[in-house]
Amino acid sequence: MPRRPPRPYHHGDLPRAICEAALALITEVGPDGFTLREVARRIGVSHAAPYRHFADKRALMNALAADGSRRLGNSIEEALAAAGPDLRARFLAASHAYVRFAIDRPAHFKVLFLSSEVDTTDPDVVAARERTFGILLRFIAEAQAAGFFGPGEPMEIAISIWSMHHGLASLASIGTFATADADLRAVSDAAHARLLDGLVPRPPPRAKKKKRRT
Repeated sequence: MPRRPPRPYHHGDLPRAICEAALALITEVGPDGFTLREVARRIGVSHAAPYRHFADKRALMNALAADGSRRLGNSIEEALAAAGPDLRARFLAASHAYVRFAIDRPAHFKVLFLSSEVDTTDPDVVAARERTFGILLRFIAEAQAAGFFGPGEPMEIAISIWSMHHGLASLASIGTFATADADLRAVSDAAHARLLDGLVPRPPPRAKKKKRRT
């Protein structure tokens, strides 16, 4: 019987092909439910080929997590820029971008927040996450300087905002809300507007003047 020829190591842009196949598998079976061998099989290379670029599965997951953080940050920055100078409009646009990311990039979202195989101390992962979280901290500083947000510890405010972002995004990712962009935007805006009501200081109510008795 003739021997089956070995699968080639080269696959054009192999690192990109590996990442795309891994993301497809993550969408299907979750971030912890696939192997590098299955990734290699999907893209038609030898099972040893992925190890030329990634030392192990954790190294691949780290690369995906760093890429996901960068993509999320880019989406938020683009939304902030497109919304114009109004701080309220910018806040709502950036919030929607975060929620939308969970729908548009479900595999990246799962890698970032659901995987036990990402090394959270990996330098690339740390740098990408700090850059994305820094966007929020800078917005808070700008909003406080303009008097749009009240005083307070920026990190505490950031945690409150991030919790709202992430809670809505997690619910959206499991189909809780309609995924049509207009409907999801309406849900995101309504929820984040309620959050803003607690962050934006309001002038104290005026005391009512007592009527003089005649």
